[in-house]
Amino acid sequence: MAKYRQYVPKQQEKYPYPSRYGSHASMLDKEKTGELNKDKKAVLEDEHGCYVTDEARIDSGLADPHRYDSSRLKWIKGKK
Repeated sequence: MAKYRQYVPKQQEKYPYPSRYGSHASMLDKEKTGELNKDKKAVLEDEHGCYVTDEARIDSGLADPHRYDSSRLKWIKGKK
């Protein structure tokens, strides 16, 4: 009977943000946005680090191209 093992899938953890691709107000870092000093731009933080995006992209329901790995901020990574 050992060859008929029962497969039990692992429980997946709930994703901490509303979506994996879009930018949301819950991800906004107001302190770092103030340091940025750019109009209509915001600094957001997710599980991979910080990135800058347009304020129009926040809670728009669309995927944010600034959330890709190549758009990450190098100058903020060292401050963690």
